[in-house]
Amino acid sequence: MCERLRSLRFTPTRIVSPQPGLASAPATPTIPAVPLRLRLPFWIATLSACAGAVAYALTFADIAFHPILFLLPVFFLVWFLVLQQWRRVPRRNLQSEIFGDIPRWMKAAAAALLLFAFANFFACIAGTSTHPGPAAARGSEPPTVAISRSAAETIHVQALQLRMLSGFFVCCFGLAALLVETCWIKNGPAMADRKI
Repeated sequence: MCERLRSLRFTPTRIVSPQPGLASAPATPTIPAVPLRLRLPFWIATLSACAGAVAYALTFADIAFHPILFLLPVFFLVWFLVLQQWRRVPRRNLQSEIFGDIPRWMKAAAAALLLFAFANFFACIAGTSTHPGPAAARGSEPPTVAISRSAAETIHVQALQLRMLSGFFVCCFGLAALLVETCWIKNGPAMADRKI
């Protein structure tokens, strides 16, 4: 029995010193890479939302930046890609917090974008109603005199109309970027990093 206890004694282990070329810092956990099928629509949506925000800001100086209209086909492309990814998320993952909780800032950002879209729409409608065009001036009777606007009024009305569209782009592209991030949280390796 004594022999057996002696054989179980603690024997010092040999400590290996790190090699000079290797870092001795503890290894940091690696963040899984976002796949290209999620990264591409995210960056297209984010950059398009920024372009829409710039065009939106320019309308306050009565600058109608019409090249923003080229974002309309991009809008359909991004939402097609987002909906394709959204279909891959299992429905039970959406309601369950076990499969990754959606952060509060994302929920607040989505609510703020929707509120912004409605407020922008009604503000632009109210702004254009203060500048009646020929159709509003005539009412039900045919016009006897042509109503003309000054160049400054025309530019202002065009800027208001473009403000409505660019505000819509900011909202929709921002929501698309948030949905892509939600797909990554709910259906990827990122789900393992979330708190339960």
